[in-house]
Amino acid sequence: MNKRYLISEVAKQFNVSKNKLRFYEKKGLIKPKRDDENNYRYYTEGDLIKLQAILLYRLLNIPINDIKDIINNNCSHNMLEHFNKQWLAVNDEIHRMGLIRNSLENIMDSIYDSNNVRLQEKIHNSIESMGKIYEIKESWKDRWNFDSWANTYDNSVKRNIGSTKIYKKYEEVLENVYRLGTKNTPINAKILDIGVGTGNLSKKFLENGYNNIIGLDQSREMLNVAKSKFPNLKLRLGEFLKIPFENNVFDLIVSTYAFHHLNEEEKSVAIREMLRVLKENGKIVIGDLMFRNEMTKKEIYRNFSKEQISEIEDEYYSNIELLKKEFAKYNKELYSYNIDKLVFVVEIH
Repeated sequence: MNKRYLISEVAKQFNVSKNKLRFYEKKGLIKPKRDDENNYRYYTEGDLIKLQAILLYRLLNIPINDIKDIINNNCSHNMLEHFNKQWLAVNDEIHRMGLIRNSLENIMDSIYDSNNVRLQEKIHNSIESMGKIYEIKESWKDRWNFDSWANTYDNSVKRNIGSTKIYKKYEEVLENVYRLGTKNTPINAKILDIGVGTGNLSKKFLENGYNNIIGLDQSREMLNVAKSKFPNLKLRLGEFLKIPFENNVFDLIVSTYAFHHLNEEEKSVAIREMLRVLKENGKIVIGDLMFRNEMTKKEIYRNFSKEQISEIEDEYYSNIELLKKEFAKYNKELYSYNIDKLVFVVEIH
């Protein structure tokens, strides 16, 4: 006969209260049986194994209803959905608290240095600046619905869809980003591919021995496709505005056909985020849709149809002159290489 455990024994073994065990029972996470003679609850070995899993998941702060679904629907895809959701929630909170910490540091510095001159104004400005950055980080939305595009993305690129034919030089862009990225970059370098999509850029690094690469994308379906194509590729859910890594982690950051989904304010925040996770002597290489400056943009528009202009205006093509100024704020230099009139590769270090 399988051993039975009373609620008091289970509470003592796992160092939890009886009320907590009753709460888990009420929520349907565990279902102890009742003794026929005295109606006491008793727990089996299987209940103890399940309880241990529940307590471990609670350490990750996973909500009760999600834990219930993980336990009752034990498949890897279902579990990944819940862990991804919790990963995003934790990452969002880390970024929010990081902004608050930075603002508090600025306020304390102001108090130390100001001698009470315009002190309240400086405090308010610091908080307002923090609030603006937080709003930018939180407001970005995937209005292009990349989840729905994931399974057909590679074919779309091959067919070079769209009136402006932006994917005409797709392979050339990937090759140039790879070449510039790996120039003087050791084989054991830690690399981040932002907007990894279906993994086509990361593939070039993996094929040439750069195995310490992580792909980042805000689309879960894109990550699923990338993982099915490249099982050894490490992947994380995330995006430019809230990169889910600590400071000074990466030797190289690369990205293709993703940066143009950020407007100018968002690009500014993304640049700060990339430089935050980049090592001091690291570099960034981006292949994307850009204009050299406002003048060349106007020249290109004069030769484009309304349909082509409308397609461009649906995105946020970078202005290289503005990017140079933005990176210069952090003492970084930007070098640009044009692939065609709309596509450039930029290198920053």
